[in-house]
Amino acid sequence: MRRFRNGYLILILLASPLLLSGFRQNTSAYIISGHLRKNPSDPSWYIEGVNILVKDDNEVLAKNTTDSKGDFELILPSVKGKHLDFFATGLGIDTLLIASIEKSESSSFEMTFYIPGVIKRNVLTRVVCPKCKRSNHVYEIWYGDAPVVTTRVSKSGATTYSPIYKGKYQGSCIVQPASYYCDRDKLKF
Repeated sequence: MRRFRNGYLILILLASPLLLSGFRQNTSAYIISGHLRKNPSDPSWYIEGVNILVKDDNEVLAKNTTDSKGDFELILPSVKGKHLDFFATGLGIDTLLIASIEKSESSSFEMTFYIPGVIKRNVLTRVVCPKCKRSNHVYEIWYGDAPVVTTRVSKSGATTYSPIYKGKYQGSCIVQPASYYCDRDKLKF
């Protein structure tokens, strides 16, 4: 009997720090209260039941679904990168970049996003990508029955396929809320 008491005592001594550290609250977590709203320029898209994803360096940190009013809450663990990318996806919505923001010092904040996203333009009136903040690889998306794909063969014989044809990104026949595509970041927005 004495042998088991020592075993239990050792087990309790080893397990207690693990149990106590598991209940400690993560102080570096971000809490985001978000609102998804219809864009006044195109109010035809729905906001209920849309999945909101947050990525940091192409890693999904958090995911939640909007309620009937378009509201959601996200709890993010510690963020490694400098930017947080917010995506919307759901029935009839391809994965769509709705915002890319710099990491904040505040641990909790409130944000409002629009679907489709608000398009920003530079001084030359060219559309600017919300992630890389550049316009030289941004293409308008053309939705049609038969998307054209171009083939390029390099001098080494490598073949690449591109959905960009005559300065437009060739989308599918299903119209999405995305209007533009950034070829640098491979994102629709």
